[in-house]
Amino acid sequence: MRFLRQYWGLVALVLLLTIWWTAETGSAPLLFLSGVVVVWSPFWAPAWCGAATRNGKFCINNSRGLLLGCHLRQHRWQKFKMLFYSKRWAQFTRGMWASPTAILATVSGAIGTVSAIATGIKDFALG
Repeated sequence: MRFLRQYWGLVALVLLLTIWWTAETGSAPLLFLSGVVVVWSPFWAPAWCGAATRNGKFCINNSRGLLLGCHLRQHRWQKFKMLFYSKRWAQFTRGMWASPTAILATVSGAIGTVSAIATGIKDFALG
């Protein structure tokens, strides 16, 4: 059960890819599952914190989501501020590829985003 609590977004990703691959369904299930995957990646996927510490290294505490920091309040603000400063984008994107779970979350979020865009284009073109 712990696996499902942490990785429920991957279950949604597998369902999304299965629906794209096999069934000809409407756009509602595809958009719903794409949205679930896109929300899971930045806010729920298990990852490392990656915020800068006082000694210049990066925090390796566990966090929930690519955008959220660990249990330390200052780290949560640092991660949020990284989105708005161009000099910190390198630090932020380094954390997206820091661990296997972060890589999985990043790729899942990208697949969910592409799926949502493709579903919208498909509906617009056919619709």
